Amino acid sequence: MIKDDFFIEAFEPLWLTIENIGPFRESPYEIDFTDAENQPCNIFLLMSQNGRGKTTILDIMYCLMSLLGEDKPDRFGHEDLDEGRGRVQWDLRVKLDWRGEKHCVVLSLLAGSLAEEQPAMKIWSEKQLEKYGARAWHRLGFRYLALGHLERIGKSDKFVADLLGRIRAEMSSSPAGFEESTLSLPTLLYFSAYRDIEVIASMERGITEPEKWGYYPVHEITREDGTWTRSLDNLLVWLKWLDDDRFEKVIKLVNDLVFDKNKYINGIRRVPPEAIVMVNGTEKHRLDRLSSGEKSLVQMFLRIGAHMTRNTLIIIDELDVHLHSSWQHALLNLLKQLVREHPGMTVIASTHSREILEAFPIDIPETGIRKGGDIIRTDLLLKGTSD
Repeated sequence: MIKDDFFIEAFEPLWLTIENIGPFRESPYEIDFTDAENQPCNIFLLMSQNGRGKTTILDIMYCLMSLLGEDKPDRFGHEDLDEGRGRVQWDLRVKLDWRGEKHCVVLSLLAGSLAEEQPAMKIWSEKQLEKYGARAWHRLGFRYLALGHLERIGKSDKFVADLLGRIRAEMSSSPAGFEESTLSLPTLLYFSAYRDIEVIASMERGITEPEKWGYYPVHEITREDGTWTRSLDNLLVWLKWLDDDRFEKVIKLVNDLVFDKNKYINGIRRVPPEAIVMVNGTEKHRLDRLSSGEKSLVQMFLRIGAHMTRNTLIIIDELDVHLHSSWQHALLNLLKQLVREHPGMTVIASTHSREILEAFPIDIPETGIRKGGDIIRTDLLLKGTSD
């Protein structure tokens, strides 16, 4: 146990409420992230037809977590919120040691056009808090005012002040090791549906600290844009240059999880600096020449290992993208393995895959796994339910 007067033991989603955002126009839409025993799920799947709001939900969670790193934002980063049309609330259960005592609280992340007298969409009573083992309710976020100004919510709350103070003090601090973070502050890793690996122009390469290398409340992993500091090759070159055991752990993780014995990452080339993939013992090629499915998985597991904290929310848009059905099953099993090995981790993913849903029966218990899901039906304006 790491001694700290602000040590977070759990940071777990409970509810998400959305109104007048994207396809959620007619009435508030709620998603319950808990299981039948009112415990937060550590793997949760979203499913719907195209255009019904899966990506909107993931975008909103990313925007709300981004507020943890903002002091005076001038925008939310989502069109409907920035134009004053919508409002959102994400309720999370936080267990922590704070000021020498153990606490269990509900923290509501809020954004949008919220009323001044009661800036919240879901009001937490003592009875509702007790249902989830919590004893206090705290709010954090920003309210949209006239002329586009944003007003902070929770500015006089001591818990919120301490949380934000700790986050800002740790911003950009270097991770302790690969898959070995001792930091208890929460982070969210958002994997977009477009997580491709691209070749980087040779003239830009060098031994350079990767962009957002240290701690941040959010990381967005999307298609590489040709910038060296954002590339996976640069991350691997940097880990090799650090000359501790992280690079070896990275290579073993990816080779064990993604590749077979005939294909593997073999090391780093010096000129130009980049990772080398070995095929059949003789052929060498770059990361960008992997298949789409391989690139997606390599991105996912390397970024998780590099950026995770003890309390990590992994948000994946289109879990099954570019993956053969056998790899879809393998990925689901690997994510289950991750949350078993890291109790502070939560995976929330969207999918179209019937193969994944068939391999994810919510009513069948699995050790260390708390499963949940939501089939989004904005056409019928149904409240989200586990299915």
